[in-house]
Amino acid sequence: MRTLAVLPSRFQASRFPGKPLAPIAGKPMIQWVYEAARRAEGVHRVVVATDDDRIAACVTGFGGEAVMTDPALPSGTDRAAAALEALVERGESFDCVLNIQGDEPAMHPETVAAVVALMRDQPDLPMGTAACPFAQVDELFNPNAVKVVVSDLHRALYFSRSPIPYLRNSTVFEPDFRPWLKPEQLAFFQRHLGIYAYRPEALRAFTQLPPHPLEQFEMLEQLRALASGMPIGVAHTPFLSLGVDVPADVAAAEALLRERGLAV
Repeated sequence: MRTLAVLPSRFQASRFPGKPLAPIAGKPMIQWVYEAARRAEGVHRVVVATDDDRIAACVTGFGGEAVMTDPALPSGTDRAAAALEALVERGESFDCVLNIQGDEPAMHPETVAAVVALMRDQPDLPMGTAACPFAQVDELFNPNAVKVVVSDLHRALYFSRSPIPYLRNSTVFEPDFRPWLKPEQLAFFQRHLGIYAYRPEALRAFTQLPPHPLEQFEMLEQLRALASGMPIGVAHTPFLSLGVDVPADVAAAEALLRERGLAV
């Protein structure tokens, strides 16, 4: 199975302009993500999909490859699809396309490899992603930490910014419910990570679907796939990956990289 990893990356983020170029422990953020994807087993090609010359110059400067995409594309998934088509037009072919969000500098190579293995071992699966456990109860109430409920067959049942599943025995679902939460129950709360895998035909089909109301309610694009009936497999990993949404998130990402011995 030949796998392409695409890192969508744009300069004009409303809450953090220039985010892909922000220094994280001495490297541009996008370089951390690129290097993690390059180290992952089963990944054959890594490109950054961007509409900005500054990001492209940065990527080529550290030895990476950038594919220029249309600035009008509405999402990172659309940029990943555009990068795929650009490479196909050059005569390349791939069996699996990874969309790794460019603002996840602590994405672990083993997490990427686990998603690749999921798609390799289940050839009929159109789409895959990854999740890790929640380490602390309080993290369940962070809307930027997306939750996923997973079936016994390792398929996503639903994604939400709210804490799911609901605890029936608690009086209110807020941090005060901690006395009702048993350690074995915390295992049912899975934190979704910013990585997706698609068969090329599934990626093309996804980008042709209109946004779904559930997607618009939660601002979670993957709900479009679930609502259309597209199964999403979930690879489980022990490795947390923190998305950087605002400048204040940089410190937490650097701390996680230091914890893994990758930064000083």
